[in-house]
Amino acid sequence: MSDEKLRIEDIVPTIEKIKNTIVTMENDLAEKQRLVVEKEKLLTEREEKLNEAQKEQKRLESEYKSLEDDFKKVSDLFSELSEKEEASLDVKQLLSIYITLLEKVFEGKPHAKILYLLHGGETGKEMTRQELAASTGFSPAIVLHSIHELNRAKLLEYDEEVGKAKLVSRIF
Repeated sequence: MSDEKLRIEDIVPTIEKIKNTIVTMENDLAEKQRLVVEKEKLLTEREEKLNEAQKEQKRLESEYKSLEDDFKKVSDLFSELSEKEEASLDVKQLLSIYITLLEKVFEGKPHAKILYLLHGGETGKEMTRQELAASTGFSPAIVLHSIHELNRAKLLEYDEEVGKAKLVSRIF
């Protein structure tokens, strides 16, 4: 029997070592399982974000397509309108006059009418102060004041002796 006691006592430390090894392995396994659960959670979150990004991409592509269609419509309208050059020419001419007046002369309403009248012919017209007053509907004093301002801005020449205004250079 004493041999048996000895053997059991020799085996007990080995069993304790094995028991400790199993506990360590169980702890390692639990840690690995926890890491797997974390990784699966991160993977699920990334998949959700990817799905959201794909939905947003589809929405943006649809919006882009819609904007592209709208731009094509505007482009077609512009092309159609630009073919009607004669109608738009008057608008361009009037805008050229107003831009020039805003840059060079303050309060250009009578000024614009005078410039528009002087642009009447192919090479530009000469008109007397009285003709300009009658054509514009402004008083002769306002017309004279406007003629002097346009003359100072070097947009027309005014001969005081003859009373005629002539366009210096065509704006349109």
